[in-house]
Amino acid sequence: MSYQPPLPGSKIIIVGGGCFGLSTAYALSLKNKYDVWVYDRQPIPVPDAASTDINKIVRMDYADETLYMHMAIEAMPLWRQWNQERADMGLSPVFHQTGVLLLSSNGEYSKFERSSMQHIREAGYGHVIEEFPNGEAILKRYPQFKTAVQNGYNIGYLNKEGGWCNSSEAVKHMYFKCQQNGVNFVVGPDKGCLEKLIMASDGRGQIRGIQTKDGRTHDAALVILATGSWTPGLVDLSQQVVATGQTVIHFDMPPEYRQTPIDSPVWCADLSRTGFYGFPFNSDGKLKVGRHFSGYLWPREGDQISVPRTQITHAGDTIPIGALRDLRTFLETFFPHTSKLNVSHARLCWYCDSIDGHFLIAPHPDYQNLIIASGDSGHGMKFIPNIGFKICHVIEGIQSDYTRAWAWRNLSAKDTRLDGLRADVRSRPLILAEPDNEDARLATPEELLVLKAHL
Repeated sequence: MSYQPPLPGSKIIIVGGGCFGLSTAYALSLKNKYDVWVYDRQPIPVPDAASTDINKIVRMDYADETLYMHMAIEAMPLWRQWNQERADMGLSPVFHQTGVLLLSSNGEYSKFERSSMQHIREAGYGHVIEEFPNGEAILKRYPQFKTAVQNGYNIGYLNKEGGWCNSSEAVKHMYFKCQQNGVNFVVGPDKGCLEKLIMASDGRGQIRGIQTKDGRTHDAALVILATGSWTPGLVDLSQQVVATGQTVIHFDMPPEYRQTPIDSPVWCADLSRTGFYGFPFNSDGKLKVGRHFSGYLWPREGDQISVPRTQITHAGDTIPIGALRDLRTFLETFFPHTSKLNVSHARLCWYCDSIDGHFLIAPHPDYQNLIIASGDSGHGMKFIPNIGFKICHVIEGIQSDYTRAWAWRNLSAKDTRLDGLRADVRSRPLILAEPDNEDARLATPEELLVLKAHL
């Protein structure tokens, strides 16, 4: 169907108050010509959204995907502006420029690291790269990686421009900016929760608004689904995206670690091969470690579409025991001091993985007045300050490199490659809690404890 941009004065409904939804609402509000409404099923920041977390990586390292590298470079001064805005309000910073340390193994960079450094230098940002050609160089700067170096993670580079963001606080900050600009919010499990899209009666596939769980209908000239990993369960996306659960754990660092500040970066442990990454401990002493890989599916009954299974609907959920075992085994070779620590928190972070790793931000081909803003593929949060401006290109029908990259695609399963940093991309995602698969069952709270772990 031919897409028609909304006219000035139009009401636009955005379903979803996470990274893509809030950034889009803010960018639209700056135009001062639309009536912008955001609906969400939970208060913002939504507790089980991927964007609600203690930290996310902010990096410009994207190998050959230079579109995202340039968008990350553009976001950096905005992150610093946000820090200044928060300082003026007496609030803590949301962006921490610790650097991102990308380690490779056995003295050889992966293709991802080689290509990332090349393109960063070609873009004129070679000054942000500090290379470590061997283990000795790594340890001279970061002695805390002694065990990692001894176990083969002995070459790498630091991107000094990167770091991490407090993602929950970043969502709150964008929410505040939207409110200041007059964006309307409707939140709650009844009045803010999408029940269904409302179709016009002419049978031409025109969306005229939404119906919420409380039975009320809300008309709009345009509806934008920015619903993250819930999106493929809401509308047919021709299998271009899938909800996958990715494993995340936290440790509470002992007081002796908290009292000794460490110059420590975000780290990636040969990420394109292993999938493991982690952060410096935050101001609360929490250390987060995760794995970026093919993940887990939770097929719903009937159509078998994978949908998120979160701790909102399944309060006792942790992570699969096989994933816990893999994390513990890896950490013994990387940060062995964690072997003495209980896992204080474990959850599946639900990505909306696109089949090729690119975002899916485009008019839906089967409906008029419906835009999909999804396919985060686990690397969207760093763009919350500026991705909304690019999504506005889609909304207003402006052709750009971004609209072309994120356009509706018709790919098949054989084209699956996810994103360039995804480990075990050729492995099929596992089925969460799959019968007769011991590795897929969810770990019990007792199994997160060191003394009672059965791994």
